[in-house]
Amino acid sequence: MSISSEEAPLTPRQRTILDELERRGFISTTDLAQTFSVSDMTVRRDTRQLSQRGLVRVVHGGVSAVDGAGQNADFAARVREDADGKQRVARACVSLIGERDAIILDAGTTTYQIAQELPALFAGTIITHSAPAIQRCLQLTSARTICLGGELLLDSQAFNGDMTVAAVAGLRAKTAFIGVSGIHDEGFYIERDVERATKLALMNSAEQVVVVATRQKMLRYALARLAAFEAVDVLVTDAPPPREIEAALRAASVNVIVAR
Repeated sequence: MSISSEEAPLTPRQRTILDELERRGFISTTDLAQTFSVSDMTVRRDTRQLSQRGLVRVVHGGVSAVDGAGQNADFAARVREDADGKQRVARACVSLIGERDAIILDAGTTTYQIAQELPALFAGTIITHSAPAIQRCLQLTSARTICLGGELLLDSQAFNGDMTVAAVAGLRAKTAFIGVSGIHDEGFYIERDVERATKLALMNSAEQVVVVATRQKMLRYALARLAAFEAVDVLVTDAPPPREIEAALRAASVNVIVAR
């Protein structure tokens, strides 16, 4: 009986890829092709097989470790929840970003995925208080990164509080990508009121506010109301919103992008 590709032993090249990812966190397809003197197609086949086993994550321009540096176990577990939907949303968001745009990345696993999907040659500015996003920015050597300090919330892996609000007050970005915990026909919701001031400060520092949320957040309340629909310009999600939410978004002139 033949051995399936999932059961087959790793090739020496695939083992080397895993070893390098453990040290570096991310490697571009181009770098791997040059390292092994093989084609990009060969590299993509290797990384796709590793991804199917759950050993790596294939992202825009390369491959990253499953549990990247800078993530605790709780955050890493949430990254894997609805991973396909988050990736589709993130890729749709990246299509909205110009090569040299200044962007704000909020805390959260969906916004972190945006950082993962940014092309290796992105030459804009990233403003963020998310520790995992900052780790990803270490690999984006063409970009400028501005880190917002404050008190570190371990579960959200992000800096928060008065110092964070003060740090962002003097900055201006083209687009802020904001994560939420729930969306109902009355607005956007988050799990903790303690994060509300920071999120609102990020929103106020951008010309355009984009909320990112997978379908799991629809028709869901959370503890604290973040903002009304009128405070947001775009919602990027992975499925058409329920009828009542869609009607409320339309009335508030929110553009809805459904990622496929």
